[in-house]
Amino acid sequence: MSDGAAAAILTTPEIARAMGKKDIVSFKALQIAVSNGWELQDSGWDGSYVHTTRIAAKRAYAEAGIQSPREEISMTEVHDCFSITELITMEDLGLSDEGRGVKDTLDGLFDADGKIPCQIDGGLKCFGHPIGASGIRMLYEMYLQLSGRAGERQLPNPRIGLTHNLGGQPSQNVASVSIVGRLDV
Repeated sequence: MSDGAAAAILTTPEIARAMGKKDIVSFKALQIAVSNGWELQDSGWDGSYVHTTRIAAKRAYAEAGIQSPREEISMTEVHDCFSITELITMEDLGLSDEGRGVKDTLDGLFDADGKIPCQIDGGLKCFGHPIGASGIRMLYEMYLQLSGRAGERQLPNPRIGLTHNLGGQPSQNVASVSIVGRLDV
């Protein structure tokens, strides 16, 4: 389907400091939710949201100690395989109220200079949707932003970043939500 590869080297803060690293970026949360087919049964699911994204986000916020995602998340990279997917995801992540994703997008909430910038590097389709590499690419953008190395894309003062990835089809899928930030935050 697509080509692409990515890798990340992870270590403990202690090892990173011993290597002379100062602006350490760390995982605050990493959660995955897998569909059990609930959506295909007589569940009342109408296809307007992705159940697993909501579950993974709720768990990730709890793990990271985030009480108010709209106030605490500085930036996002989400699985935007289609334009509508990005809008639905912003609602599923609780960054837009249900049914308000379009309005929030048109109001600039997720623009580069908005309150919660989304897809600062252009997003999934900008890179050709390399399935195997997409998640690490998103995390790499968070790393660049949080360490002040994103060049022309650099945001003024990012503190906490969120990545969202999705695989499968809406009715049977897996979703992941990662929250990263500077170690001192």
